[in-house]
Amino acid sequence: MATLFRAAQVSFVDIPIGTRLGRYEIRAFIGAGGMGQVYRAHDSSLRRDVAIKSLPPIYLNPDRLRRFEQEARATSALNHPNILAIFDIGTFENAPFVVSELLEGQTLRERLADGHLPPRKAIDYAKQIGRGLAAAHEKGIIHRDLKPENIYLTNDGHVKILDFGLAKLIEPVLSEDELSQVETKHLNTEPGVVLGTAGYMSPEQVRGNPADQRSDIFSFGAMLYEMVTGVRPFRGDSSVETMNAILKEEPAPIPVAERGVSLQLQRIINHCLEKQPQDRFQTARDLVFNLESITDHSSIDSSLSISTMPAPVIARRSWIKWLVPAVVGAVLLGAVFFAGRYSTSTTLPSYTRLTFRHGAVYTARFTSDGKGIFFSATWDGNPVDISYMRVESSDVQSVGSPNMQMLSVSPSGDMAVLLNEKYLYHFVNQGTLGRMSLAGGSPREMLENVQDADWNPVDNSLAIIRAANTHVQLEFPLGKKVYETDGYVSHVRVSPKGDRVAFLDHPLSGDSRGTVALIDSSGQVKRLTDEFTDENGLAWAPSGDEIWFTASKSGEASALYAVTVAGKQRIILRTPIGLRLHDISKEGDVLVTGNQESTPVTGLAPGDTRERDLSWLTSVRITDLSPDGTSFIFNESGQGSGTNYSLYLRKMDGSPAIRLGSGHGHGRSPDGKSVISISLDPPQIVLLPIGAGEAKPLERFGMEQYGYGATWLPDGKSIVFIGKEKGHALRTYVQDIAGGPPRPVTPEGIIGHLVSPDGKYVVGRAGDEKKGLYSLTGSDARDIPGVDNDDRVIGWADTQSLYVFRDRERPLRIFKLNVANGHKEFEKEILPGDLGGVLGSINVLMTPDAKSYVYAFTRQLSDLYLVKGLR
Repeated sequence: MATLFRAAQVSFVDIPIGTRLGRYEIRAFIGAGGMGQVYRAHDSSLRRDVAIKSLPPIYLNPDRLRRFEQEARATSALNHPNILAIFDIGTFENAPFVVSELLEGQTLRERLADGHLPPRKAIDYAKQIGRGLAAAHEKGIIHRDLKPENIYLTNDGHVKILDFGLAKLIEPVLSEDELSQVETKHLNTEPGVVLGTAGYMSPEQVRGNPADQRSDIFSFGAMLYEMVTGVRPFRGDSSVETMNAILKEEPAPIPVAERGVSLQLQRIINHCLEKQPQDRFQTARDLVFNLESITDHSSIDSSLSISTMPAPVIARRSWIKWLVPAVVGAVLLGAVFFAGRYSTSTTLPSYTRLTFRHGAVYTARFTSDGKGIFFSATWDGNPVDISYMRVESSDVQSVGSPNMQMLSVSPSGDMAVLLNEKYLYHFVNQGTLGRMSLAGGSPREMLENVQDADWNPVDNSLAIIRAANTHVQLEFPLGKKVYETDGYVSHVRVSPKGDRVAFLDHPLSGDSRGTVALIDSSGQVKRLTDEFTDENGLAWAPSGDEIWFTASKSGEASALYAVTVAGKQRIILRTPIGLRLHDISKEGDVLVTGNQESTPVTGLAPGDTRERDLSWLTSVRITDLSPDGTSFIFNESGQGSGTNYSLYLRKMDGSPAIRLGSGHGHGRSPDGKSVISISLDPPQIVLLPIGAGEAKPLERFGMEQYGYGATWLPDGKSIVFIGKEKGHALRTYVQDIAGGPPRPVTPEGIIGHLVSPDGKYVVGRAGDEKKGLYSLTGSDARDIPGVDNDDRVIGWADTQSLYVFRDRERPLRIFKLNVANGHKEFEKEILPGDLGGVLGSINVLMTPDAKSYVYAFTRQLSDLYLVKGLR
């Protein structure tokens, strides 16, 4: 029988271990606080452990119960990596409970028991909290009880905000007449906390006035103050005195010299703690922008004088609805408020939108006089085309032909183009290099397998990037190899003096993380920046002493940066949407695109007759569909996903996705209990449990790098993965999960992970070469008849058949291909409803019986802007 007990003057229902609440079995007591009592429970349906918080029953009359259910549903829809995921709600013994993800780690309160945090760690935590708040506030959900007890630090480096929406249901608002009647609870022997919250209340909460998002920002500031100092900003010998201090006193100055806190961080904290709501940051999004500006260009050095420190940019309103393409222009026009570099000049940058269609811009370049613009784009799902416009005119003319992309425009009036291009990833295409006159005519073919090219403005020679066997190489001039990589190189640009080449260096093929690199006049390669999680866009400043580029770190949109040839870095422009730099004219005008990326996911569940929208987050890649078609695995690499990304399990019935952990997830085990996770930093394969269980890292045995691709052998004792050892190229390996080094099963440069149902073969290929079957037991490889370079293999139907489709066809026509004789049999047709902005391949996973499937693709909607006045 359940019993009642009291904690912090609130009665809770004690749930005995072993009690079943529907499909949840209570297995252990975790702890209790002002909001409720927390248990570890097991979800028998999804075979995973969850957390269950039982709330006090005394406040819950029918009206409050209805509001509790509404609030819980709203919170469950937030779906943000910095907010605790809510799975379910229910009642037990007249007390409501909430089912959520089970976290491993500690609360911020527990972390602060060891003292204040280093400033950089405090800023990192603060940015994550701010992003979670922004996501909730933009959906109209206010926390009302932010405090260190409600901030959780997970073992994998994520910050989670707990108890969204519960405060207004559990704790009554305090009026000034009630202040003297409030009981005091001591926390860690420190006075002045009412139910653990008085020290973090906003002035309007203390007065009993309505609390909006600016109240959360005040509480946020109080926590950030405590993070960097180790003490709360408002303290008294009683709760009444503490709340009186919130109303009338200013917090003690932060000991800048002692703590190493920058003056800019101190100003941000003070701005959060303004007494009047209208004097604080008006949105959490504005707050995050200012925090990001510290780590991007400000020294955490207390020796700087106040006069040398830039004041934080305070944006009073947030007009951003950045998931709606129609307002991308308004966002960029307001981007100056969020610029990360500050100037004493009163001249603000100006923004002119140049394109107004539904699709994506690939490349854009000024003519040598800066008066004209050539750009490549794909509109409304049509092939990429080249267009031209004058800067002062809105008239756009098509000058190319379908499937021809512009790469670079020379001062002498020539254009380097890519013919018969094929999209690879991250706006990187591969095809035949061509040269054509700007005056018109057909291009002359020059070289195959080229990915990028740029003219030398001095002698009209070309720097190019092209695929060569298993590598990608940079040639400058054409024919002279100056750099080679197993990953890939992008955005090659020759300096204004023609003596140096800048480029983006990506260590892993298909992954846009990378660094800005420079080949100097002596032929030496120098990396100018640390690694960013995403880099896409580069151009030389007219002076030739600085390189501008667009990139992002984990959890933020791409911003515009600059780095000198000596490696000194600064930020130029930050906006809430992703930016991609295309070109800079001699006068300093800039061409950028504002990008909105999404990855729609659609599936057909077993027994269904209509497809279901299964989209989740923004940068998704699907990797595994269960044999029965009831769930799939996907990876998320967008904002908030972390350095190693995140992997999720989602059911085909549309229920919320479940985050399984960090890493790039691939095939699940034959028993359905584990999934292979590939970590990039450091390189590591980890077997993650789908339900209850412990993660199992596999020994590396000298593996230097892992590629994207892994699966299990049918016996469940070994895995197949793509990787490379030092001094070798990528290839396919087999490794026993019980122990022992991996064994290469394909020649160097041959990669693949689609294992046949009998475990004898893997489908492999080298670059764009024809695919073949490679034996996992040592016999010779053999060709697959009926398959060419444009055919995409998506899985095995049985031991004798593969499912394939032609990559560029729309709609997708999926065939069953006999691997022995090449006979194709039509199986299914798939077509997304809107092809606007669709980049590259459509990824399809299908069950062996072809009755269930899921498909996903990347959609990039972008608009081209001319920006004047950036410095």
